[in-house]
Amino acid sequence: MRRLIIYLIITAVFMPSAAVAQQPHYNVADLLLQLQKSKEDTAKANLLLQLSEHYFFYPSDKNFDSALLYGHAMERLSKKLNYQKGLGNSYEQIAKILHAQDKAAEGRQFADKAIDIFKANSCYLELGFAYYDVSGYYSINNSNELAERIRIVEQLALPAFQKSGSKLKEADILKELGDLLQLEGQYVKALSVLHRSLQLYQAIKHPNLEGIYDLLGVVYGITGNNEQALKYGLLAVKAASTVNDTTIQLATIYNRIGSTYSAMKKYDAAYDYFQKALYVAKKYDNTETIDLLLSKISRTLIALNKPQDALAILKQAQQKYPSEDIYSNLYITASFLITYNALKQYSQAEKYCNQLLAISKKLDKYEPDQSEAQYPVTEFYLATHQYELARKHLAETDSLYKKIESPLELYKNHLLWFKLDSIQGNYISAISHYQQYKALSDSLLNETTNKHIAQLQIEFESEKKNQDIKLLENESKSQHDKLTQANITRNWVFGFAGLLLIIMGLLINNSYIKQRTNKTLKVQQKEIEKNNIALQHLVTEKEWLVKEIHHRVKNNFHTVSGLLAAQAEYLKTNEAIKAMNESRNRVHAMSLIHQKLYQSENLSAINMPGYIHELTDYLRDCFNTPKSLLFNLQVEPVELNLSYCMPLGLILNEAITNAIKYAFPGNKNGIINIALKHIQGNNLLLSISDNGIGLPQNFDNVNARSMGMKLMRGLSEDIDGKFTVTGNNGTTIVVEFIYDG
Repeated sequence: MRRLIIYLIITAVFMPSAAVAQQPHYNVADLLLQLQKSKEDTAKANLLLQLSEHYFFYPSDKNFDSALLYGHAMERLSKKLNYQKGLGNSYEQIAKILHAQDKAAEGRQFADKAIDIFKANSCYLELGFAYYDVSGYYSINNSNELAERIRIVEQLALPAFQKSGSKLKEADILKELGDLLQLEGQYVKALSVLHRSLQLYQAIKHPNLEGIYDLLGVVYGITGNNEQALKYGLLAVKAASTVNDTTIQLATIYNRIGSTYSAMKKYDAAYDYFQKALYVAKKYDNTETIDLLLSKISRTLIALNKPQDALAILKQAQQKYPSEDIYSNLYITASFLITYNALKQYSQAEKYCNQLLAISKKLDKYEPDQSEAQYPVTEFYLATHQYELARKHLAETDSLYKKIESPLELYKNHLLWFKLDSIQGNYISAISHYQQYKALSDSLLNETTNKHIAQLQIEFESEKKNQDIKLLENESKSQHDKLTQANITRNWVFGFAGLLLIIMGLLINNSYIKQRTNKTLKVQQKEIEKNNIALQHLVTEKEWLVKEIHHRVKNNFHTVSGLLAAQAEYLKTNEAIKAMNESRNRVHAMSLIHQKLYQSENLSAINMPGYIHELTDYLRDCFNTPKSLLFNLQVEPVELNLSYCMPLGLILNEAITNAIKYAFPGNKNGIINIALKHIQGNNLLLSISDNGIGLPQNFDNVNARSMGMKLMRGLSEDIDGKFTVTGNNGTTIVVEFIYDG
């Protein structure tokens, strides 16, 4: 999210010149006093450079005219003294000032002059800084310019810093290169470069490692390797704590860890880290970061089944932290759409859908942040059955994600295509999109695996390099001894020659055996790959068939429900009609389960909060419940398989129906509470209670003969549950059972 903007925030400040690196803080009064007393020598030239840098870099005294004045003064003095290094530094400083004044062409001329001087005089440290500054003339928002910027950093700045002997600057430029590579999508190479940077920082015992750890976590997170992303994110927090870093960068680190936990579906941990990041952002009154974090917190609350809390958070962002920044408006608007979609308040959702599309048009057509706008819009179209709009929108986003080379977004898009085609009965197209969805999923997984291999290769090469250095040292020490033993060694040569001939014969024979074995293994490998492809096709077809079965079972239940409704029209007695309607409700409770399985990616388990919400809404509509009757749902995010969902769904249907019909005669005010929660270990408790008139005084809950009670008791026994009914201050039905998944 907002990849290019965050790049500018998280990248550590790279020292722009050798002088700044050596003395980052200046006292202007002292510098001016020294300047008055100094002679016209190289020391005075360096004082002029320091004054120019002060007026260029420090916000409180920033004055480009003064900076340029001292820069040209240094240029004139360096020419007079024939001080080549000083002349190169003056040209480099003038180039930076002109670039900042949007005089890029003029600034580039001075930068090229500085590079020529540094190259001619072997000033490699200054040359590295000059090349790095030249790379800044190329934008990271344009693919061609980004490629050129990478080339300059990798092929020009990096070798210069390596020749300078400064391990710190070599580590800094490698970190910069790794950041640029990940922006271009070269994640494998980015990880390799960033690990080299980390090794150099560790070798020189550099105290500030939070930046490199955080960047490693970013790249691992982008590639889907959440475990490594979390590892380096937590290392970044630890490193920041070690040096007492409380800057705004800490908000970025916490935000990244929260995003990683969210990707791992550990939403409670994600919520905690987003809140930590929000605390830091509020401390620095950074509105854009606050809006971004409130947006992420709202989506985490939706994942925790708290959409009302999410809505409150977004309204807070809208009222307390308004921003004209287009990206802040993008995130907040997208989050409003997602939240109202989750609440099924589609009229409000439509308003934010239109706003989001309007914001999208203001962004660059192929900007990566377009994905933030497109995915929620498609989900809204699917939820509101606007299938043709969804189809048109998916076609447009396909071209976007292919253009920006975003396999992760294409992966999500193919899943949406699969849902749309399945709903509309385009099964061949649905299968095709599902296969592409799986292929991209496997591709991302393989890419992550390759990155692990690349990391191991880095470690191997580093170790090999150390061994080579030690070997050279040992050879140098033993050279004298070898010379003294030369005569003795000559006598052994002939003996060793014969032994080598024998060894060579054995090696040739062994090589022949290995070649023959390798041919056999290749044939076996091809057969295994062929079988794996066939098995993968079978798994894909099986998953699709299981979804289709659930879809057809759901349709069959709907048919049965329709037949019962038709039959009820021919019944004359109220008791028979009542029984028929109750049967329809039971059928719907079972049908809803198969509908959920069909719509879910998980074909073996049901998300209970969503199911209970929909069942409650259906029963409320069936009985036309008055507004005075309220429902209070407290359902934990639990997923249960079909053998548990079916009995629990029927128990819920019976209990809620009884409460609506009998607990509140005369449309009295009341509340029906529904809860599903863990009570200990794998023990779950389902509770349906009301504050109505309660049970009759002579009610025998053990020997009750009503069909509803018998059905609920029998279904509880089916899942080995404990069924109890109490009638104090209303009626409470409790089913306690063990779910071992």
